[in-house]
Amino acid sequence: MFSCSGCTVGTYLELDETTTDGGVDKVATTMMTKTYFEDLGRIAESNAKSAQESARIATEYWVSSRERNNKVAQEITQTITEVMRRQTESNEELVSRIFELLEERDEAHKLFFEQWAEAFSRVPFEYTRQATHEAHKKTASLR
Repeated sequence: MFSCSGCTVGTYLELDETTTDGGVDKVATTMMTKTYFEDLGRIAESNAKSAQESARIATEYWVSSRERNNKVAQEITQTITEVMRRQTESNEELVSRIFELLEERDEAHKLFFEQWAEAFSRVPFEYTRQATHEAHKKTASLR
């Protein structure tokens, strides 16, 4: 229990000589005056204004945070889209170059087999004529 010996808190407190346990002790009690209730009203009003201000601040923070997060998400999406576009272009260039190399290699093989077939067609043996004939067939199938 609150004990106050010699409290001077204005007219709101007075000393009471009784306690709930049957002993005698000086206890501070509040007098219920009009001024007391007016003070309680001002305190409650101040608390309500403070709660409203806190809610306003929290709402503003939430809205601005959401706007920032949306902007970051848009920037991330734009960046990813741009990177994917560039990667696609690079892939197309790579595939194009690979096909060019394959065509060059194909042309080199054709030229090699034509020269090889021609070289063996000049040899007077029968088996070379047959090999030459087979080589011509393969060359024709590559075209």
